[in-house]
Amino acid sequence: MRLAAVDIGSNTVHVLVADVVHNKLVDVAHYVEMPELGARVARAGSIGTKGSIAIRALRTVIAQARKHGYEKLIAAATEAVREASDGEAFARQAGLAIGVPVHIISAQREAELSFLGVASRHATRREWVMVDLGGASTEVVIARGHEMLRSAALPIGSGVLASTYLSDPPRPDERARMRKAALRELTHAPDGDVDRLVATGGTASNLPFVLTRRNPPSVLTTADLLTCEGRLDAGRAAHLAGKLGLPTNRVKVMRAGVEVLLLFLDWYGLALLQISHEGLRHGMLLAYLEQGEDWWR
Repeated sequence: MRLAAVDIGSNTVHVLVADVVHNKLVDVAHYVEMPELGARVARAGSIGTKGSIAIRALRTVIAQARKHGYEKLIAAATEAVREASDGEAFARQAGLAIGVPVHIISAQREAELSFLGVASRHATRREWVMVDLGGASTEVVIARGHEMLRSAALPIGSGVLASTYLSDPPRPDERARMRKAALRELTHAPDGDVDRLVATGGTASNLPFVLTRRNPPSVLTTADLLTCEGRLDAGRAAHLAGKLGLPTNRVKVMRAGVEVLLLFLDWYGLALLQISHEGLRHGMLLAYLEQGEDWWR
């Protein structure tokens, strides 16, 4: 069976196509566009004219995914749509555009689905923490094995932080102000005596490529993250994009994202960051396999 899951996030519209093999997912393809709804919603409280840009991005990634011949498509929208005053109207329009309902999932359900995806590969017997860093929010889960113990959704995200605090390129005083704002929210993160931090989301999955395009690592040290920060700040985003092989907008949001991940490592007293390429979309598909059409509830 071949399935597809698309989520409309605060930075991106991202679709995953995967095969189900012995009740496990095998990635076939993924496609992403960056309409960046989160910054608009944070500023204006609504999606407004950004909606047409996001729906165009949605149509683009779904058209690419259809080439792989999936049997079922499911769709979700997260923090930016959840918080927008016109979020429900936008979700209806998006659903009509792709022919399936776009479910606005709660922050708690988003954490559960992201955890389901990450835990399918990264669960450890001892206590560990998952950090799903998005464009407008970050879901944090303390777990033992495949069991969620505590969770929180924090209103810090790479896209909103970057657009609020950072110039192009960022200045040191801007980073200091952004760090202070993020730290205020980090005090609401769940406590845990964890021995592993696993990060998922666009910043996490792309950071290894900032270090090297050849055999990118799956575990990053604090020193690696500081190296990434220096490279991401080394010039204007448009110039760095070509050198790093990343979209210009991705470079901008990763500047904030790497800072947040450094703060999380420090918060939990760890020096290594495990990178997960599994996350929300994998969790959506696993939940669909378990629950059918009620996967999003």
